Amino acid sequence: MKAGLTGNRGQLWQTSTAASTSGGAPAQAGGVASEHGGTWAAWITFALLALLVLGWAALVFVIEPIRFAVLAPSAQAGVEAASALAWLFGALVLFLVPDDRYRVRLRWVGAGLVVLGLGRFVYGFLLPLAGDSLDLNASMYASLVTWSVAGGLFVIGLAPATPPWFNRSAFALSLTLFVVLGGLTLAAGHYLPRLVEVEDLEAAAAQGETPLRGLTGWHWALSAVPLGLALVAVAGAVRHLSTGRLGIWLVAAMTLLAGSQLHNLFWPSAYSPVLTTANLLRLGFAAVVVVGGVLELRRIAAERAALLAAEREYSARLEELAALRADFTAMVAHELGSPLAAIRAFAEMLATGALDPEEQRQALAAIRTEVDLLNSLIAEVQAAAHLERADFAVNRQPVPIDALLAEAAAFARTLPGDHPVKTVVEARGQVWADPERIGQVLRNLLNNAATYSHPKTPIELRALCEGSRVRIEVVDQGYGIPPEELERIFEKYHRGRHSRERGAGGLGLGLYLSRRIVQAHGSDLTVRSQVGAGSAFSFELEAVE
Repeated sequence: MKAGLTGNRGQLWQTSTAASTSGGAPAQAGGVASEHGGTWAAWITFALLALLVLGWAALVFVIEPIRFAVLAPSAQAGVEAASALAWLFGALVLFLVPDDRYRVRLRWVGAGLVVLGLGRFVYGFLLPLAGDSLDLNASMYASLVTWSVAGGLFVIGLAPATPPWFNRSAFALSLTLFVVLGGLTLAAGHYLPRLVEVEDLEAAAAQGETPLRGLTGWHWALSAVPLGLALVAVAGAVRHLSTGRLGIWLVAAMTLLAGSQLHNLFWPSAYSPVLTTANLLRLGFAAVVVVGGVLELRRIAAERAALLAAEREYSARLEELAALRADFTAMVAHELGSPLAAIRAFAEMLATGALDPEEQRQALAAIRTEVDLLNSLIAEVQAAAHLERADFAVNRQPVPIDALLAEAAAFARTLPGDHPVKTVVEARGQVWADPERIGQVLRNLLNNAATYSHPKTPIELRALCEGSRVRIEVVDQGYGIPPEELERIFEKYHRGRHSRERGAGGLGLGLYLSRRIVQAHGSDLTVRSQVGAGSAFSFELEAVE
């Protein structure tokens, strides 16, 4: 009866629940600390980047020699290409992130990145490759449309407490809006109000001049739209994402986005060969998106690897459970079949009427013995079922230590094998215990000690002081337990090698039931064993003050 395997799904859940309960307070505290740490990190990131952007804008605005809006077609083309690819990559990652908490928000942010990437490819690459370069006014309107539509999508995902649901229809509508507005810009760019009075921006840039003095009121009014949307997106990211894993890099990206819109307000470049500080900040925004996307892909890969490992372990446990069920069926059939066969044989002998009174008495005694064995097996199964119920509880009360051990010692003297029982009581007074349940534990341990020991070898029953607790031990000088079995002897239905070799009866529930009872008392059942030298099972109970 040394054991049992907690080999079904319910018990796996019970084990994980118990583990999480025992460590619940530290885990919760750690989660709160991590959440506050993420919030502070997001705010610090936002503050540092905001100071950098604003300080840079102030220096460029105040110190004329460091202003620049330079004609750099190759550099601008590289910035356009890198930014477009980075935004499309970031959109792909955000669409793949399996985070239920932020799924809808990230879908809207991903849609905004798709709009930015497509705008770069269409206005910055496809049209120039086709030889249809936009004039300055149309280029600035195209840029305003792209950044406004993308900013609107960022705001929808990040600003509301509960963002609207995102699906294919919402994504298609967003792209349709971008295409329609972009088409209108291309078709009517010459007829829209002028945003800058500089006729030849490239010539001005080549001479080291900026269009700051030539910006019109239409530019200031319309450019405030993507800037305002970017600021709202930053506020939403800080508010709703700062406590999550995605928070820091998304907050940083949105801050750089808002900074680029601020710089673009004073030094616009749009889709042109002119490189400005706004372009550099947009490149920084794209770089943060790439870094964040890579980090998210690594996290997703790690989580999926962990899930795969857990699934493999669970599959192995299911296979083990199937094997255990088959073994359990065979074991039950054997354990029930033997006493039933004996009862039937003795009953048939009694039915012949050929037995003398003494033989009849012996047959009836044998039948009673086999019936007691059947009742013991059924009681074990019923006890296991009762212990696994959610409402199982022990009735702890003050119990004298002497009485608890005296009852157990009296039971030990009735066991087969004529084992001398020695009681060592160093602890006096009372303990908090359910006397019926703890008595059941002691009977199981003493029965195991007698079963797995040579006849007439001594068994010790000890009660030792352990501070405010009392340690109770059952020590035998029996066969001992092999090291490879020590981890499994408390599992449900597990029967050790000695049990199988010596044909010991039982279903392998004794130690499983005993440990569950001891755990219900706030302790644990442990074992020390050496092959050939015996075993010592022990547990602790709280002393009554």
